[in-house]
Amino acid sequence: MEDRTGMGVRHVLDLDAVPDSAPHARRTLAAVLAGSLFAERIDQAQLAASELVTNAVLHGRRPLRMRVLLSETCLRVEVVDGSPISPSFSMLDPTALTGRGLMLISDAADRWGVEPLEHGKSVWFELHAGGAPEAVDVDALLAAWGDDLAEDPALEHVRVVLTDLDTLRMAHAEAHVEGVLRELCLLLSSDDVPAEAGRVARTLVEAAAGMDAVRADLKRQLAVAVSAGQPRVDLSLTLQRHDADLVRDYSAAIDEADRLSRACQLLTCPAPPELSEFRRAYLRRVLAQLAS
Repeated sequence: MEDRTGMGVRHVLDLDAVPDSAPHARRTLAAVLAGSLFAERIDQAQLAASELVTNAVLHGRRPLRMRVLLSETCLRVEVVDGSPISPSFSMLDPTALTGRGLMLISDAADRWGVEPLEHGKSVWFELHAGGAPEAVDVDALLAAWGDDLAEDPALEHVRVVLTDLDTLRMAHAEAHVEGVLRELCLLLSSDDVPAEAGRVARTLVEAAAGMDAVRADLKRQLAVAVSAGQPRVDLSLTLQRHDADLVRDYSAAIDEADRLSRACQLLTCPAPPELSEFRRAYLRRVLAQLAS
């Protein structure tokens, strides 16, 4: 099998979104390179590959895959995931490789880059023949960048403020979501779940579970405003930057559930169009603040 670069594809490794994927990728790469012209640079290749795979596991989307391409003059390792958002040096990008990860890759590899795909992206690095097989002192590299990079920026807490919301409309939107969630949870406990409804149910239930604390806080603040008869409400929520993917999945799954409701595949009535647009609007505001 030949790639457009002219290099032979020596190995394709499908990965799960679990921590063990990074060491699995390192072991696979070492086995592929043993006895090759790049055997002396296995440490550098493993370090760069480990960073790419770790980033895909933490911030990418399934499916995840590593490809190893090899010629007499070049080793190229590609890690593909389903997220279209490119890594960057920005410490504010919730899906970015951390500054630490990018510097590790830049130090270990001769070249690296990102290529957009129809359904995601490929992040790659290359080692070229004739490059120096330098020893990689990972501890020294990490120490050089100090404590300010000790935490993944994707885990940074962000205060999201939603101002001047219609209190009753917000309450109706949340009540509708609660009704959909209850029905989908019951659906998942059934032995006979239609495939499409099961897919939507799993996506929405998983996304909502990841946002349990945020949604509980939102409902608490909303209940206070409703009880006080306030026509408009300001909500203040605390999320992590990497919660953006959960918010996107949550919003898309609710829309999918409404589509099933309109097709009479759920008992819960679909939300009125104006309520659906209200919900999409405030979730867009959440995403905008997570990305700012």
